[in-house]
Amino acid sequence: METKTKKTLLISTIIILIAINISALLTIYYHNKIQTKRAVEMKNIKEESRIKGMHRYIKEELRLSDDQFEVFKEISKTNMNSSHEISIKLNKNRFDMMNEIAKVNPNLNTLDSLAKDIGLLHYELKKSTISHFLKLKEICNDDQQENLQKLFMKLINEQDKNDLKRNQRRHGRNRNGSPHNKN
Repeated sequence: METKTKKTLLISTIIILIAINISALLTIYYHNKIQTKRAVEMKNIKEESRIKGMHRYIKEELRLSDDQFEVFKEISKTNMNSSHEISIKLNKNRFDMMNEIAKVNPNLNTLDSLAKDIGLLHYELKKSTISHFLKLKEICNDDQQENLQKLFMKLINEQDKNDLKRNQRRHGRNRNGSPHNKN
């Protein structure tokens, strides 16, 4: 083959390979964007369904009227927004704390300050939860308040069971409370 033909063939091949690579990269980029968007949409739909399911459960358990239920949804929305903001701050402080701990010479004053901030944020989260439940209690009549108290106790007992299971797994126990087999 002539040198000119070889060069033309080589250049053509390179151009085709570049075009294939660019189209592959664009396809991957586009696919990732679509997947990310779909994942976010699915997460939002699941969260919305979970919240609506919890709202419906509380409405049925307390036998809330439609007016009470509308007030409850507004109270819950406000609480959720507040709790979400606090959670974001908590996560940031935990991240900052871990970054500081990972340093060669961590600053103990910074760690102490972060620990205090995390404690205050937990306190704010608890206050927000208490306020949420007190506002819910305010919209309930006497019978509903009695059912609300039972619901609170059920939630607390469920939380205690979950905490116990989590601690048992941490300390070498399975979900049934029996020690793990070490075969």
